[in-house]
Amino acid sequence: MKATKAELFLSYCWADEQKANEIAARLQQISSINLHQDKLDIKKWGSIKEYMQSISHMDYTILLISDAYLKSVNCMYEVLEVMRDRKYKDKIFPAIINTGIYKPAIRASYVKHWQQECESLEQTLQGIHYQNLGKLGENLKQMKDISSNIANFLDLISDMNNPSINDVCSAIEQNLKEHGFINDLQTSHTPHKISSNFFNQIGTTEYKKITDFEINQFILQAFNEINEIMIDLCKQLENQYPAYQATIEKIDSRNYFYQFYNQGNLIKNLKLFLDNSFGTMNIGLSNDLHSFGNSHSWNAMYTVKSSNGQLFLLSTLSYNNSQEMMTSEDVVKDIWTTYITPYL
Repeated sequence: MKATKAELFLSYCWADEQKANEIAARLQQISSINLHQDKLDIKKWGSIKEYMQSISHMDYTILLISDAYLKSVNCMYEVLEVMRDRKYKDKIFPAIINTGIYKPAIRASYVKHWQQECESLEQTLQGIHYQNLGKLGENLKQMKDISSNIANFLDLISDMNNPSINDVCSAIEQNLKEHGFINDLQTSHTPHKISSNFFNQIGTTEYKKITDFEINQFILQAFNEINEIMIDLCKQLENQYPAYQATIEKIDSRNYFYQFYNQGNLIKNLKLFLDNSFGTMNIGLSNDLHSFGNSHSWNAMYTVKSSNGQLFLLSTLSYNNSQEMMTSEDVVKDIWTTYITPYL
């Protein structure tokens, strides 16, 4: 097991911020990963160029490949920084949004795009005296570097056996396990240790009838697991991004209050609670300040469902309302990406 954390950089175009946030939320649950994003890591009025030059020192870089990404100067500059390492192929995790890159004609269109961008800037700079160029000459050189490297870059990533965009995080976890950065106890699936023991006790092959007691035990365990993950994520948020603070107040075994601050200013309230108002015990979420007393206002509700003798959580009131069977960490991901990330 490696002694240090894996330093990962998430390279993406801000047009793809929603997908980037989903990936970040999942990976930030792994304690042995330090995830870096330029939007959060670059200080106000800090040098973007200097920050980008630090990318080559990362252990791995996640490249969120979209049409907007491949046409962005800043994103392609990040790619150039990664390509400075001769073994960069082993240090990148392409996350392919634009699957068109697997077609030669589409790859050629991006080569043509950057060639035209170079020609356009070069034409515009004609007639400007050298001493008046400032850094425009460097900008032109940067575009020429992108133009001359993009074909090789696209050829390389299109030839890789890339996972689907929805499986990227799982593939990254597996890769980091194989390289000794994390083990099973450090992944986002840590809460499953309790759940798996529980399933072993009740049996998963004979599919016997699950009792009310077992359902209540499961929802209690899930509630505790969800809050454990939430608390860990709050600590990681504070450690990685000093501008943010989070306060956690455990009122009792059934009520947790979370408050999030940016530069000392309150930006979000959340209440997680257990409630049996609907005849069965459910996990509820409220982001209404006025419900932070004994009463609850429901913004999300997670109930228990069984499938093939196993118990899962099901979202019934959240924005996504996907009706998919969920684990404790899936619930945290739903809460973090829907109710917290948009305010950070």
